[in-house]
Amino acid sequence: MNTEQSRKAAHNKRVRASLLSKAAPLFREKGPDGVGIDEVMGRAGLTRGAFYAHFPSKEAVFLESLRQDTPLLQNLERRVSQDQKGLLAEMRGVFDNYLSSGNPKPQALRCTLAGLAMDVARGSQEARATHEAMQLAIRVEMARGQDVHHDDVIVQAALNLAVGTAVLAAAQNTETGRASALKAGQAGVQDLLDGFAAQSGVVPASVAVPEVVVRAQEFVPTIVSTSPPPRPAMLPPITGQAGATVPGLPEAKQDQMQSVEPAKRGFWAWIKRKFF
Repeated sequence: MNTEQSRKAAHNKRVRASLLSKAAPLFREKGPDGVGIDEVMGRAGLTRGAFYAHFPSKEAVFLESLRQDTPLLQNLERRVSQDQKGLLAEMRGVFDNYLSSGNPKPQALRCTLAGLAMDVARGSQEARATHEAMQLAIRVEMARGQDVHHDDVIVQAALNLAVGTAVLAAAQNTETGRASALKAGQAGVQDLLDGFAAQSGVVPASVAVPEVVVRAQEFVPTIVSTSPPPRPAMLPPITGQAGATVPGLPEAKQDQMQSVEPAKRGFWAWIKRKFF
């Protein structure tokens, strides 16, 4: 490759990166159906004609955008510790920051993984495969140096909870609601990260569920009050309370849901009911 070819290749690479940096936020804000090629090119300060020199279609830009702006992956990769304890401490900080209520913009508008999840679910097989690949990349990085495998239940649960919390927090109508959702998500993720360091020895990658079950056996929920606070009038009663029903749920399931006592709800309680 001569000098002129190298210069042209470098220029094309910069233009392509610029297009992606403008397209990804637009897709998160408006969804892929709400974004046109002209708008992307306008944001990048280029003409529509230049678009096809870099991408064959808008779908191609969307697929590439799914790999952009993934703060969890980027910040996990930046960890510098060389030992398990240090890597775990840094990972705790990454997830706390990801779910911080102090972020000026909801994480779902800054993180492609969260912001485009439902668009991907409704999209093409290629989009779902790309999104799934990004999830896998994050889980691999989460498992680095820890006594877990990237496909272990507890690793998937921590990532799912973090990204799901970001999505639900962005859907809150008030800052109070957003902060409450983020705080709950932070606490749940930190509880799950406790299980990344095995209590004794190194746990083989194939025994993810037993590790979760052991933690579930050790978990003793703290009940502050046996009487939950009253629900606002516009909301249905909490499932499990006397007389509570869920519209559309079969009668047998209604009875099953109502049989779950308040002290037996929550993630670890579900693990107990699932495996015992």
